[in-house]
Amino acid sequence: MNSLNNKELIQKYEARINDLESLIEISKSLSSNLHYSSVLDSILLTCMGRARVLKAGLFIKPDIDSNEFSLYRNYEGFNPDRKIQYTISEDSEMIETFKNNPQCYTMPELLGAVKNISDLKSFTILEPTLIIPLINRANLQGLIVLGERIINEPFLEDEKDFLINVAGMAAIAIDNSFLFEISTTDMMTKLKLKHVLYQTMKQNFDPELPPISLLMMDIDHFKNLNDTYGHSFGDIVLKKVASILISSLRLEDLAARYGGEEFVIILKKMTVEDAELVAERIRKRIESLEFIYTEKCKNEIVKTTISIGIARYNSILDFVPEDLIKRADVALYNAKEGGRNRVEMAP
Repeated sequence: MNSLNNKELIQKYEARINDLESLIEISKSLSSNLHYSSVLDSILLTCMGRARVLKAGLFIKPDIDSNEFSLYRNYEGFNPDRKIQYTISEDSEMIETFKNNPQCYTMPELLGAVKNISDLKSFTILEPTLIIPLINRANLQGLIVLGERIINEPFLEDEKDFLINVAGMAAIAIDNSFLFEISTTDMMTKLKLKHVLYQTMKQNFDPELPPISLLMMDIDHFKNLNDTYGHSFGDIVLKKVASILISSLRLEDLAARYGGEEFVIILKKMTVEDAELVAERIRKRIESLEFIYTEKCKNEIVKTTISIGIARYNSILDFVPEDLIKRADVALYNAKEGGRNRVEMAP
């Protein structure tokens, strides 16, 4: 009997050691990455693999000044209704429950802990089997929601303990990457700052790497737009143009605000022809925009366009980032001289 108990005890400690080793590896992986969206994706995949679930989602704050948590776009397995806003107010009773009692919750447990059922609307629609708060220094960084398990079994307490430990590491990683994101991002446009642009270019100035393509662009007649409709209206235009740039890129690409109404995009692992297609697609999307100016008793539709110059890294011509930027800037100048609302290639 003692032999059996000792064997069970050894197995229990071995399982605990394996869990600790796994947590160390997960911690290393999360702490080594400061790319915000990449960190969020890693958290989701880690939880899916460890919990053995088919579905996983993450509620986070979309902006630093946001007062609600929203379903992150890269959820897995869930099929949310596009017409529904999956958001949770920071001031809700449910968020206070998570802060006061940071533990894994099943839906029945959460229903028993929260009196205001309307707070649970997003969860009742998604039907998760487990909800895990991400707490760092008493602050809620987000919520992980997990769907049904592959093994069709409820979560054991040891599994919940492991996941809440992962959630703690994930909360720290989100906090760190979010702070890094703030320090490298223009808060108005959500584009990267100029120093990030130069750093990324330096990292890719290597003849052994696939050459990057640089898109330098400028909003046409932006000064006249500011003078006519005001700077607040100009800011609206800047934000909308920036959002189009961001949505037109892949994860590995980069869009930066170069100054004022001038932007730069770095495209990686892409042919010149494809870079030109991306630029043309951006140009057309911006050309189709319509802004409504309603001040001064007016109800006027305002349109804008953008000119784009493209240059591809050439180790013979480009020794420093300024060389490539200068060539792209010349192409941009040619686009403007050619009538604006155009895409021009550098030789």
